[in-house]
Amino acid sequence: MIGHVDHGKTSLTKALTGKWTDTHSEELKKGISIRLGYADAVFRKCPNCQGSEAYTTKPKCELCGNKANILRKVSFVDAPGHETLMATMLSGAALMDGAILVIAANEPCPQPRTVEHLLALSIGGTKKIVVAQNKIDLVSREKAIEHYNAIKKFLEEFGFKDVPIIPVSANFNTNIDLLIEAIEQHIPTPKRIEGKELKMFVARSFDINKPGTEVKDLKGGVLGGAVIQGSIKLGQEIDVSPGLDGKQILTKVVSLATATGQLDEAKQGGLIAIGTSLDPSITRNDQMRGQVVGDKGKLPKPVMNLLLEVHEFKRLTDEQEKLQLNDLVILNAGTATALGQIARLKGSQAELRLKNPMNVWPGDMIAISKKRKTGWRLTAYGINK
Repeated sequence: MIGHVDHGKTSLTKALTGKWTDTHSEELKKGISIRLGYADAVFRKCPNCQGSEAYTTKPKCELCGNKANILRKVSFVDAPGHETLMATMLSGAALMDGAILVIAANEPCPQPRTVEHLLALSIGGTKKIVVAQNKIDLVSREKAIEHYNAIKKFLEEFGFKDVPIIPVSANFNTNIDLLIEAIEQHIPTPKRIEGKELKMFVARSFDINKPGTEVKDLKGGVLGGAVIQGSIKLGQEIDVSPGLDGKQILTKVVSLATATGQLDEAKQGGLIAIGTSLDPSITRNDQMRGQVVGDKGKLPKPVMNLLLEVHEFKRLTDEQEKLQLNDLVILNAGTATALGQIARLKGSQAELRLKNPMNVWPGDMIAISKKRKTGWRLTAYGINK
């Protein structure tokens, strides 16, 4: 769930899943998403009813009352839209098989984060999108149609033709059935290749122990994210990298869970929480975000230097914003974020020295953000050599 700040991403997530994903105290205080939010929904379709009205997330059809058939379970990542939180959004984009781009009908299209979030998807290789034209209850029919045409023109400029644009009102649950139908038709479940080594991106981490818990009752730290390839089993030994101070950590899987219950094995697709034997003090407050989980002894060593083939975004950059020697930049690879400095720049080749280690693979697409007056802005992407 991506888009500009205050366009209704969290409200739309709630309309689809029933869960309000802003739970952190600062999020509730400021009224914006700060951390990645997670929620699951089960898409269903009534076998007796026709058209988009047959689609629902309820166990029973709201039209005829009959039992609705399960189509699939979908995990939503609610990404923050504020410009100062682009690094967090980029870590969420790394987990996505498809996206709902939320665009508010009561503001001109595109807004700055609308552009950057769409570019972030292209870096992550996400091509399957559906647009939710939200807040249609706040504009006239004529304005909604005018805004719809502006969205269509904007999408075509970025190479996204024939993308469904669904007018919705998240606060009134208007056209949610149409949105589900569009997701089912345009964002299919990707084909999963089995037999590969485990790779899981960690987007959140937690200490689930309540204050005052007895030592004998303490539970290990929890890692939350998505399995990108391979699978993970209960009782398996896993490496967590880059770990602490650049040293990988070996730990054991003591539990696997989704929003709906416990598992013995987790494969690609959806969001998963891994209970581990890690000291919970190192997993609290998302301290392990950006780590990679892999089979024991199979992950590459974390690096402190990168050689990238750089591609700058022409629409977002001008001569003053272009990458230059010694620039400090923020790099996003998977869910990992690192501060780096450009040590060598020759044509499209850039060598960067990192301030903190990260795990990358050859061919990885890495987002590059440069500091401007208003904060860090997505400027380019690099292909790891």
